[in-house]
Formats: sequence, C-alpha cells, structure tokens
Amino acid sequence: MRKMITKLLLSMLTVFALLGAYTSTAWASESESLDITFGPSMSANSETGYYIRIDDAANLLSISEETELQKYMEPISAYGNVAFVSIDNNPEYSTERYAKGYYQEHFGSSSGVLLLIDMEERYIWIYSQGEIYDTVTTAYATTITDNVYSYATRRDYLTCASKAFTQVNTLLQGKPIAQPMKYISNALLSVAIALLINYFLVMALSHSRKPSNSQLLDGIFSKTQINNSQAQFVRQTKRYSPQSSSSSGARSSGGSRSFSGGGSRGGGGGHRF
Repeated sequence: MRKMITKLLLSMLTVFALLGAYTSTAWASESESLDITFGPSMSANSETGYYIRIDDAANLLSISEETELQKYMEPISAYGNVAFVSIDNNPEYSTERYAKGYYQEHFGSSSGVLLLIDMEERYIWIYSQGEIYDTVTTAYATTITDNVYSYATRRDYLTCASKAFTQVNTLLQGKPIAQPMKYISNALLSVAIALLINYFLVMALSHSRKPSNSQLLDGIFSKTQINNSQAQFVRQTKRYSPQSSSSSGARSSGGSRSFSGGGSRGGGGGHRF
C-alpha cells in the first residue's frame, strides 16, 4: 500500500514538474515573440559622460530595434546627449513644446539633441540645444525631418529614426547632407522673381511717356489783368505767443522692450507625416 502511495506521489510530482517547465518555456517563447518593452532605457558614454536615452512610450520599436537604433545614436554622444522619444498622447498639444520640455527635464541645460515622434499630432520633431544647436540649427532640423518623414508615413520608424540620427552625426562631423527641399524652394523662388521682373518691365515699356513739368507749364497759356487796384489800412492787432516751458512742452517717447530669459540656446524643426 505504501509503495502504491509513494509511486502515486512521485507520478504527481513528475506531472507538476513537467507542467511547470512547459509553462515557463511557453511564457518565455511568448515574451520573446511579443518583444515587450518595459520602459525607457538610458546609458552613458564613458568618455564624454553624455547620455543615450530611448523612451519609446508609443511602442513603435521592438527591443531588437531599440538595440539597433542605439548603434546610430552612440556616435552623437561624443558631442552631447542624444535621445529618441515617441508618444501617443501629447498633453502639451504642441510637439515643439513637448520636445523642448522633455529634453530640459531629463538633460537640463547641457548640449544635446532629441528626436521626437508624436503619434497624436502626427509630427516628427528634432530639438537641439547648446553647442550641438550651433551645428544642428532650426533650418537643418527641418531639412532632416523633410528627408525622413516618408518612412514614418510608411510606419518604418526604425529607418526613420536611424536615418535622422545618421544625418545629425554627419553634420556634427562637418560634412554636408542632402537638402532637396531647399533646392526646390530656391528654384521656385527664382522663377517667381523672374516672372515679377518681366511683369514690371512689360508694364514700364507698355505705358506712354508722360510730359515733364516744364513741358506742361510751357503748354499753358495764361493772362492776368488787374484794374483800379486800391489798398486801405483798417486796423492793427497784436498777438502774444509765450514760449513753451520745458515742464509743459516736454514729451516722452515710448517703445516696446524685449526681455530675454536665461537658459541655454536651443531650437528645432519638424515635419508632419
């Protein structure tokens, strides 16, 4: 009887052990397939002390994609902090304001650059600050987002972010980046200016010449005749005009005054997708 009970207990323990192992394996397999991200990740460049931060709140990237994206962000950490942020709820209702606020909240006034993908406002924004802003200016931030927004439109967020950070790094290395929108805008502006010049030339040449003032006066026939003119003195009056005093005649000139607040210089640009 004892042998039977012992065998039964051993069998039950074996079954429970097998079920536990299967459940653990299934959970691990399911977690790996879902590639769950548990929160923002941040690491530091050991040589410069600048940080690399990935905060994918909108869950646009898998864990493996975040690891790959970090490779494109690491070279920028030699110049300043670098961050990738995605959101699906923007309490600021402004992508620009959110990007600036997020950067200064986590990095203060130090130099760096942040790429924000705002899924609620459907906007990509690059904000840079400090020394990096001297290179990645507002114009360049707009150019970079112009170059990569189409990848976000196709939901290829890894390519969008990696190409954006690659172009930021290219600028920091002192190399040029492609600016197709700038060239197109310049070409259209040149065409518009040429059309305006041609319009004014045609208007100027099509009008008849107007006579000069001397020609108009020469063409006027005038005759003046005064008969029996008389002059008679009636009365004389005197009017006193006191000089205005400095106290009553002084005027104050006002104007608008601008106040510049403290903080590091910074700015950015973006593009809808």
